[in-house]
Amino acid sequence: MAKCPICQSRKGKRKCLIVDNLICSQCCGDTRTGEACVGCVFYQKPIRKYTDVPAYSTLEMDNSMELASYGNSIEGALCAYDIENDRKLKDSDAIKIIELLIDKYHFQDQSIGEQSELIAKGFNHVDQSIVEDLEDVNNEQIVKVLGVIRFVAKRRTQLGREYMNVIHQYVGQRVASGLRVLRQ
Repeated sequence: MAKCPICQSRKGKRKCLIVDNLICSQCCGDTRTGEACVGCVFYQKPIRKYTDVPAYSTLEMDNSMELASYGNSIEGALCAYDIENDRKLKDSDAIKIIELLIDKYHFQDQSIGEQSELIAKGFNHVDQSIVEDLEDVNNEQIVKVLGVIRFVAKRRTQLGREYMNVIHQYVGQRVASGLRVLRQ
């Protein structure tokens, strides 16, 4: 086998789309970019650290009626979507929807990629509520509210519907912009 054309020190074993030759695994990892390597079997999308996304604290949310209303709008939309789907939304589904919204508003993703129909429609449902209810709220605040909602959902869940049950009980279903209904 020939040496890697990039480092000239190791054997090239991976077919590279960028240099159109066999390169070593070290250089493959060092030169890999999303734009150039999409479609390569060795390319993996970077893992996002949602814990590093800016977020309000739960205390800040509790002490601000304005911030609480933003959170209630988002969680109320999750409740409404859950009811539309016969309460089949698991906490992990709700968290994934929130993470996709963080991808849009914080990481500026233009698409959500391949998702299940339940997740994709849930994303669209909650995003539409954000557009309608929070049109005058800047992205930084939306991201911080989404960040705290994700934090609370992750803390509440035990891999079932614990978080969803709490928001159904205390937030309620969004029925229109600024209107929520608590149902038993």
